[in-house]
Amino acid sequence: MYFLITVFLVMARVSGLIISMPLLNSRIIPNLIKIVLILMITAVLAPVLPAVSNELGLGLLLISISSEFMLGVLMGGAMTLVLTSISVASAMISTQIGQAAAMSFNPAISASTSPIGKISTFLALAVWLGANGHLDLLRLLAASFQPVPLEQVVAPFAGAILWVDYSKNVFLIGLQMAGPVITLVLMINTFIAILSKMAPTMNMFFSVGFIITMFVGMILFIFMLPNILIVNQNLMDQALQDLPRLFELVRGD
Repeated sequence: MYFLITVFLVMARVSGLIISMPLLNSRIIPNLIKIVLILMITAVLAPVLPAVSNELGLGLLLISISSEFMLGVLMGGAMTLVLTSISVASAMISTQIGQAAAMSFNPAISASTSPIGKISTFLALAVWLGANGHLDLLRLLAASFQPVPLEQVVAPFAGAILWVDYSKNVFLIGLQMAGPVITLVLMINTFIAILSKMAPTMNMFFSVGFIITMFVGMILFIFMLPNILIVNQNLMDQALQDLPRLFELVRGD
């Protein structure tokens, strides 16, 4: 009986991570694959973890399962939230260079994204997977049972403080990534405004400015993209190193 309760608690924490971590939280990943991953990881972790020492009633069992699930969601969701910064930067760049009208609905994330946003997000995920970020996150999941044993998730909602900290930085980091393009567009618009004063009969902003802004903006984005991916990967690595702070918060320390 104790082992069965242990399996349910471990599965709850694993499930929360799997459904919220980058890539696996996408709708394009079949649910069957997620279920298989959850069962496989649970089968590996549950036998090597100490069984719960107390027999929980139905109410306490449901609370414990919910708390474990919430901890997994906080771990995986924190990494997804950090990845959002590149989406914010891409949205700013797309708007500045005139690709706002090219946005299309992306069913994977249930949101409208531009071509630049799709490329940036796809490459950022590819770099993260290539750097074994998903494996590092799974290792952290396995290691989380030492600082936060089963039944020791006292304050799961306190871990949301870490999300608040990340949320405050997402827009700022996205703005920094898109800063060069924003500056370039400002310079181009200033130049076009001067030309418009010199030739008031010509509509410079639509006849010249739009074409120059999109063409030069795309060229600058192509040169910036490797650095954007490097910055994003460094942020993901830093977030992974900061996640142990989450364990202290959910323990109520």
